Order: sequence, then structure tokens, then C-alpha cells
Amino acid sequence: MFVTRKVIASAQLVLSVLFIGVYFYTLHDFIHGQISVPVEWKDTIQALLSVLTASVLTIINFWFSRSRPQDQQEHP
Repeated sequence: MFVTRKVIASAQLVLSVLFIGVYFYTLHDFIHGQISVPVEWKDTIQALLSVLTASVLTIINFWFSRSRPQDQQEHP
């Protein structure tokens, strides 16, 4: 069971880093004009970037809201 947890944790970490890395790389290219989009696709691309931004926030929320083991308190 420990191996399964380790594999799952590794997969979550790799997918999170990969997604966020590609997101910021793509966002960088859009901001600096390296990706040009036809005018008729503007609304679609804007909606797509909005969904991807929300996904990044969901990933960040996942990592910062995870329950972590707490130290056991000593009972008198």
C-alpha cells in the first residue's frame, strides 16, 4: 500500500508541475505576441485561457488545502 501512495503522489506532483509549466509557457507566448490568433477566434481563445487559469487555481488549492498528518498531542 505504501508503494501505491508513493506512485499516486508522484503522479499528482508530475502532472501538476507539467500542467502549470505548460500553462505559464503558453501564457508567456500569448503575452509576448509569439502566438497570433485570428480575430474570429479571439473570444474562444479568451474563454479557453480563462478555463485554464481556473484549472491552475484548482491545482494550487489542491496542494495547499491537503490534509497533512498532525503531530499527536500528549494527553495528561
